[in-house]
Amino acid sequence: MNPTEPTSLNRRDLLRQGGLVLTLGAIVAACGSDESSDAPGRIGVVVIPPEEPADLTVDDAVLLRTLQSLEYSAIDVHARLVALGAFGDDASVAERLIDHHTRHAAEIGALVTQVGGAPYDCANPFVQDRAVEPVIAAVETSDDPERDGLSTAYAFEEWLGRSYQALVARLVDSSVRTAAMTVGGEEHRHAALLALEINPDEIVSPELTGAEAAAPSEFPPTYAIASTFGQLTAVDLVVGAPSEGDGARLDIPLQTPAENTFVFNEMSC
Repeated sequence: MNPTEPTSLNRRDLLRQGGLVLTLGAIVAACGSDESSDAPGRIGVVVIPPEEPADLTVDDAVLLRTLQSLEYSAIDVHARLVALGAFGDDASVAERLIDHHTRHAAEIGALVTQVGGAPYDCANPFVQDRAVEPVIAAVETSDDPERDGLSTAYAFEEWLGRSYQALVARLVDSSVRTAAMTVGGEEHRHAALLALEINPDEIVSPELTGAEAAAPSEFPPTYAIASTFGQLTAVDLVVGAPSEGDGARLDIPLQTPAENTFVFNEMSC
């Protein structure tokens, strides 16, 4: 693995490297502390016993292992939504997404091996704990499981696409960038398909067309084409039944990964 610093890429260069021109709106980490917490929506770090010296080097293998773990988290999300009946008549779409993510996990695993690392064939542990588990629990008790099932599937696909954009830009080995970002492009297409299912009447964001914006809602607006280029900001996911107290629903910002969510080389399933 190359110990040098990653080559800097701007967003346009990244999209060229991946052979993509993304016109779709381009999700889970960053900003978590090292302290444990039961609050969902923020991603912490895997605790390594203090007597074991931790190698926290961020190299290409770590970045790719992290992406591979996110693929397994997406597989788990879709499978559990299907089991809850939250896809309704669109269960076949979920099965296809699962097939795609299974293939993606294998492809990214091969790239991990190519850069000298060991594949990580498991879901991301903190994504599971801080995002997947609370979201699935909220969908299970939702006042509208199908609404929340589609919203969850969309948010995780959009988050994956943004996560690929964020991490591929940091890869040192240029020979794996195109293959990795090609997978990221598929995640964006998944998100666009689900956005069309959620909001078929408004394909393009009013911010791009100059049209009048939709009235404010407790749920984030969803568009197949949300921006001119892919985004790296958090994807806001609102699901579940209103609470008995203030009527608020579960609100989790799914953010692109940073060091506090990475699957370091010392970590194993």
